[in-house]
Amino acid sequence: MCDELGDEAMMTAYVEEAGHTSLCSAATGAGCSDKEKAFIETWKAKGKADVDAQVTRLQGMTAGKMTADLKTWLNQRMAILSQFQKEKTEL
Repeated sequence: MCDELGDEAMMTAYVEEAGHTSLCSAATGAGCSDKEKAFIETWKAKGKADVDAQVTRLQGMTAGKMTADLKTWLNQRMAILSQFQKEKTEL
């Protein structure tokens, strides 16, 4: 394990943030926190236009100043919404 990142949770958070990825599966809920699961429940019934609008809104927020926790939550939401975008495009 890397000394700079400390434990496994920090390493996972770093990789997810740097790679703009998430271990959370919007389709199954596997690897998702309770907060992410609640977000998924809110957004899975929404249409593509709503999801696209939310992605645009969140992308606009990325340049703003925020705490590390809020930045992590923003990235988690973006990852979930990008899964929904792919799913709704394929339909």
